[in-house]
Amino acid sequence: MSFEDSLQTIANMYDKEKAEFTQTANYLLSSTYILREDNKNRISKTYLFIDRHFELFYEIFSLIGWKIYRNKEHGVIYTYNESASNKLRLDKLSTVILLALRIIFEEKRVAASSNNNVVVTVSEVLNKIVNDFSIIKKKPSQKELKQSFGTFEEHNLIYKLGESFSDMDCKIVILPSILFAVSNEKCKNICEKIKVEKEQEDEEVEQVAVD
Repeated sequence: MSFEDSLQTIANMYDKEKAEFTQTANYLLSSTYILREDNKNRISKTYLFIDRHFELFYEIFSLIGWKIYRNKEHGVIYTYNESASNKLRLDKLSTVILLALRIIFEEKRVAASSNNNVVVTVSEVLNKIVNDFSIIKKKPSQKELKQSFGTFEEHNLIYKLGESFSDMDCKIVILPSILFAVSNEKCKNICEKIKVEKEQEDEEVEQVAVD
């Protein structure tokens, strides 16, 4: 579909469908990931709308520098922009939490339910960070946990089954979109970076002890 065809397609839409296209496009840009099933295992109308008009979304998004991808195996539609100004910046805690979520998903996905989601608790995620990364020297505050997990929920990477992310027993559903947020290569690179930072910190502590 050419850009001219895309404009004609939009022009031929009914007003209600035009409004739905605008609303859906903005939601996709703000959320990044759209799942085929919602948190009640119902087929998402938003996903179906994008899937039905995928070529149209592809052309319109390309015009403003965005790429849109669709993975039917995992039921995920997502956007990507190579411009640094449009990337979400994560602090260190959020980065390691994201990495832990990705690793846990990979470890548990074989035994996951039919919709390929993985359920974990906040406590399990933090234990993963402490045991595997060993870089958190104290338990994050409730505010920090809410902010980090809340950001991932806003981008449809997880959703909570409990009342608050600050509760250690709060259950979290990790969605298959996590696979596209952190690729195997990126996961490896982040692990290597964390390992180097940990070694540098250990060397600094050792140097202080010697001095």
